[in-house]
Amino acid sequence: QLSRAKFDPVDIAAMLDGLIAQRSERGVERGVRLRLDRPLGPVPRVMGEGARLERVFENLIDNAISFSPEGGLVTLSATAVDEMLEVRVEDEGPGVPEDAREAVFRRFHSVRPDAEAFGRHSGLGLAIARTIVEGHQGMIGVESREDRMRGARFFVRLPLVQPS
Repeated sequence: QLSRAKFDPVDIAAMLDGLIAQRSERGVERGVRLRLDRPLGPVPRVMGEGARLERVFENLIDNAISFSPEGGLVTLSATAVDEMLEVRVEDEGPGVPEDAREAVFRRFHSVRPDAEAFGRHSGLGLAIARTIVEGHQGMIGVESREDRMRGARFFVRLPLVQPS
């Protein structure tokens, strides 16, 4: 379906602002805080299907919140790097073990503590996110945080709108 979708310029920074505001209005469990770090200049747009990209970032935010400790901080950022927009979602949770960093994007896979019920976390969210991102000629992954703090950093890289 994504191959037939009409792509338009999407303001990802505005989308992230809106998602944070919506989530904050509904309340964030365990006092987890959400923050968007903006660059000094404008954030370039990407070509995409807004509703599907929104689903990707909702999923990443929800995952970051669910893994965050009481009062933790989830930080989002969007920065142009070469011809791509890189969006990062960082949390202060346990992180993703290096040997599971590819597996978390497989359907029905979830790396969670044994005490958590599977029904709350189907293991589909990241698989769907990867399908959507790749359908936008982008990439999604997880890596260690550069600041060596505990937690995970998920990144999404999407092609920038090319000037005509």
